[in-house]
Amino acid sequence: MIILIIYIYFLPGFVYPACIITGQARFREMKRILILSLAVICLAAANAQAVVITGSGTTKEEAIHNGLRDAVEMYTGTLVYGVTDVENYTFQKDQIVASSLGYVKHYRIIRTSRVDDLIHVVMDVTLSEDKIDRILRDNVDLMTIEDVLKDYNNVTQRQDQMKKLMEMLKILADRPLSEKYSIIYTGYEIKRIMPDKVNVEIHAKIYANPFFMRANREILRHLSDPTGDSPDVWRIGTNYRIEYGKLKNDNHFITKQAEFSDELKVYVTINDEKVGDKFYRLRDNLFVVWDSVAFTKAFVRLFPKTFWEKYNDKETKFDKKWDNYAIRKSKIIPEDGLPMKFKYTIDSEQVKDLRDLKLKLEYYEKN
Repeated sequence: MIILIIYIYFLPGFVYPACIITGQARFREMKRILILSLAVICLAAANAQAVVITGSGTTKEEAIHNGLRDAVEMYTGTLVYGVTDVENYTFQKDQIVASSLGYVKHYRIIRTSRVDDLIHVVMDVTLSEDKIDRILRDNVDLMTIEDVLKDYNNVTQRQDQMKKLMEMLKILADRPLSEKYSIIYTGYEIKRIMPDKVNVEIHAKIYANPFFMRANREILRHLSDPTGDSPDVWRIGTNYRIEYGKLKNDNHFITKQAEFSDELKVYVTINDEKVGDKFYRLRDNLFVVWDSVAFTKAFVRLFPKTFWEKYNDKETKFDKKWDNYAIRKSKIIPEDGLPMKFKYTIDSEQVKDLRDLKLKLEYYEKN
């Protein structure tokens, strides 16, 4: 970010260059300008939220254009939770995406790679989110999180707010899987050649839509019960990360009245055909790996103490070392994608089509 400041000093009838202001007056003026400059920089930084996006294409320019277009489409798609006029919203969204470059503040290329005839470009992208919001507000009946959060000083207002947030949460949950997660084919490796079949290892990357995650977390944060854990709420985890070698996350305590599940079961398709019987668990930015042995160990250690505390109406306290213990082998989905490999068996004639495989995620079990 570069901010150029040009200043001159005015007195009645004259213009004086800064260089003739001397002594203490000049020092005070320069100090004032420095403070104002820092304020402008801080304000600009506060409004700029960059996300990492991967674009693909046959040329570098095409990959960049596709990545920027996808970024605009992903962000605009997350605003659908507040839309009542869906038809007009779709039209406005298509208009915005069609001129997507006009809504990109700036981008920075992080990494460029080539897989066969396809170029992948990983970029840091900052969008003009306020500009997109303003266009939709002017043309569509749009309800945003900020609208819902106005005035909740009494119980009635808070309850109304919770109902609206729960409705927004349900709408987000019902959105297509492709608006939440995506998978990109990055290559293959032939593992075994048989008389009539070929075993192939498919390489891919799975991505979590950063705009969707941000909107979902914001709703959960404001819907969360400030009193914490209780029998009437679900504990929902978001923003998973590794701290001091352990899996940590943010917790939100969501009423059980909300129709919401924090975990999705998905499977992979290649050219619209399901690959095997295996499914994967996705939870916010986490690729969940369930360890049944670890779960059994934690249950054996915690159940007697928890049962005794509940039986005697005492407050239940858990040692934090058991947090996420059963999913401790899970993997964080980074902004530039989580590499995946899986087996795929094809006919000999299909080998020539391996470069053109189309991968997709589908719901294994819609919650």
